[in-house]
Amino acid sequence: PLYDLHVKYGGQIVTFAGYLLSVQYKNQGILQEHHYTRNVCTLFDVSHMGNIKIYGDRRYDFLERMAVADVKELKKGTAVLSVLMNKDGGVVDDTIITNMGDHISMIVNGACKNKDWAYFQKVQEEEFHQFAANGQLKLDYVTSNALLALQGPRAAEIFGNVLGLGDSLNLKNMGFLNATYHHIKAIDADCMISRCGYTGEDGFEIAVPESKAIALAELLLNEKCGGLEPVAKMAGLGCRDTLRLECGMCLYGHELNETISPIEAQLSWLLGKRRKVEGGFYGFDKIKAQLTNGVLVRRCGFETKGMAAREQTDIIDENGSPVGKVSSGSYSPTLKKPIGMAYVKVPLNKVGTKLQAVVKGKPQELVIKKLPFYEPKYYRVPAQKLNNLLTNDSLYLIPI
Repeated sequence: PLYDLHVKYGGQIVTFAGYLLSVQYKNQGILQEHHYTRNVCTLFDVSHMGNIKIYGDRRYDFLERMAVADVKELKKGTAVLSVLMNKDGGVVDDTIITNMGDHISMIVNGACKNKDWAYFQKVQEEEFHQFAANGQLKLDYVTSNALLALQGPRAAEIFGNVLGLGDSLNLKNMGFLNATYHHIKAIDADCMISRCGYTGEDGFEIAVPESKAIALAELLLNEKCGGLEPVAKMAGLGCRDTLRLECGMCLYGHELNETISPIEAQLSWLLGKRRKVEGGFYGFDKIKAQLTNGVLVRRCGFETKGMAAREQTDIIDENGSPVGKVSSGSYSPTLKKPIGMAYVKVPLNKVGTKLQAVVKGKPQELVIKKLPFYEPKYYRVPAQKLNNLLTNDSLYLIPI
């Protein structure tokens, strides 16, 4: 829905998940867009992501069959990062789950959304058919919205100015992983606004009707915040990847897939306390055994000397024996060095372990490092200003 906007701002267009999206923009480049996100503010078009909504009294039971989160305890207006499981204990997809009161809204990966929707329908037919038939469960695959992500230290300032002075939505009281529906007067449209993102910076994801998406994007991109020039700039998929990598965030198809468990992925913290005991989700027996007995490989961070070790690069020990593979790797614009994530045999995944990455046939030094490489700067509401939408969960859940 934002194709014309990408062209206007000089986007380098590629096809991704069935959408035409920009990798980077003219006269900027990935490095500049990365730094601008970290220091000022950028706008991403993430309309390729999927949005599934779940209604009905059985929505919690249905979702907890697949997701590891404690969805039943999720307060209205708050969100949680989770993963959808298969029966073998692998990850079908990672997702943001938001309790919107009378329904649950989920954001899923663009490359997985069709698979996820088919999976949901299959589970509904096999285990919840009677509840769908009597109206206690309803699934909705949303196709009418675009999704914009405004990210960076000045995101709240820009978005607040676009909302307008005296607007009923007070962004100062909206903490990380909080969400609400709100009418944006400037475009005369009802939108879903979430304070989250995939960059490690403060920011907002705004689900906006497709017909109003370009208008909203232009308002955000042309807001001067009292200065002489607009503050925000467009940014593409290229720097979105380097930004998430610095924060140790998983990318489906790289750090996560249907053969990797949340325990191997160092995501055991995603499991709600009740869920660790009661289970109830697909693959629980395997996850419970891994929590008790450990795993053979684990996700870890690393730095290399020399060239960046890219995805599928072999990792070897001092004897030349294979001990792991790189899942994501790139040059870090912030740290100014090559970094990455990998799956490495336990206990060689411990911080400080020295191994080697075979880059273009030549071994080079690799050192295991603690994740994240860059500490996320999510917005926390000052304690004295907490409103009834906030819970303790929303203050400490950092997706790494």
